[in-house]
Amino acid sequence: MSRALCPAMPYISHGLGERIGFLAAWLSFSYFALFVPWLLLGLGTYAETGFKDALGLEVVWWVWTLIGTAIVGALALIGIKLSVRVDLALALICDAFLVLISLIITVKIVGDGSFTLEPLSPSNAPGNFTGLALAIAFGTVIFLGFEQSFVLGEETENPRQVSQAIIFSLGLVGTVLFLATFALVLSFGSDGIGRLNDLFASKGTPWFAMVRERIGPGWVSGLELLIVFSILSNTIASMNAIVRILYGMGRAGALPHALGHTLPVRRTPHIAIAVMIVFTILLAVIPALVWSTTSTFTFMGFGIGFSAAVSFILIAVAALRYFQRVRDGASWLSNYVVPVVAIAILIPVVITSFYPNPGPSLKWAPWLVVGWLAIGVIYLLVREAKDQPLDVDYFAEVDAQLPERALAKEPQ
Repeated sequence: MSRALCPAMPYISHGLGERIGFLAAWLSFSYFALFVPWLLLGLGTYAETGFKDALGLEVVWWVWTLIGTAIVGALALIGIKLSVRVDLALALICDAFLVLISLIITVKIVGDGSFTLEPLSPSNAPGNFTGLALAIAFGTVIFLGFEQSFVLGEETENPRQVSQAIIFSLGLVGTVLFLATFALVLSFGSDGIGRLNDLFASKGTPWFAMVRERIGPGWVSGLELLIVFSILSNTIASMNAIVRILYGMGRAGALPHALGHTLPVRRTPHIAIAVMIVFTILLAVIPALVWSTTSTFTFMGFGIGFSAAVSFILIAVAALRYFQRVRDGASWLSNYVVPVVAIAILIPVVITSFYPNPGPSLKWAPWLVVGWLAIGVIYLLVREAKDQPLDVDYFAEVDAQLPERALAKEPQ
């Protein structure tokens, strides 16, 4: 499996063996690929409501999903520079607005004399361990996608800047999410948690009610539109990542070689982009039309969180074994404590995917991931039977397998 698919595969392969490394990369591919249809389904759902409330524009959700698909597909075809610039611009605008709202609400609460640090106490989690575990599972889904940025390493003069940017971004995003969540809980207060939960169930988010009551109805329209643009920003980033993963796997021979082809002038992987567009329609639009947008979105998100948690646990376990054999001079804190803490945090995510029963539909999501993993085992055995390498480094394979692309530049 190409290292374009799983940047941690060297750790997993050296720590737990090539087979486990292959299957971990296979598992990672499942949630990487699902990100785009998942986000575009969410975009369509929020755009239907947001544009109707803010501008009086009534367009059904699946039309917005197709519009979003066309936008991210077009940006990917044009090139990575424009795509990343649009992505960053949207992200900065949306995050700045969210921070502004959070600070305004927090200042108002301080002025009311109702400010408290009680929401930060773990003892207030419903169901104690179960509540904390579910919170961790939700938090895992929120932060998923940060590791996708590694695919841009080939397209930068200094690949180390990508890892530095990831660490900085995680800290920045974590701060934004903390401010927003803390303001939300403070706003409803201990007596309003029941109402907060009801709004989650009926409206999908209690933010609109909070902003309307604390700041004013005019801010709600702006928030609704910015949610749509925020999802679009995330989708652009995810499309760039998965397209380059497919492109790398095509060059490596792990998937059909056609995926490794690029446009003659722009050097963008047009076939991989087309595959993702079709995949999005099949996975997002059709199931949601048959089932429902909310159920499909929740089901896909639940499966993505479970798949990612298992993948990250394997990475942490492999890192423990790897650093036990390889003395790299790093401290025991980074080599041992950090992986152990990661495992301890992520195990509840896996447990709560099965128990307590998440519901009649969600309970099947982790089993579908298990089924995908079983397909990966079969694919692994087939590759072994054909004496095909499990760890395909496409940097070394390009010249031999795709001579017509040996002189081509990387996708723009």
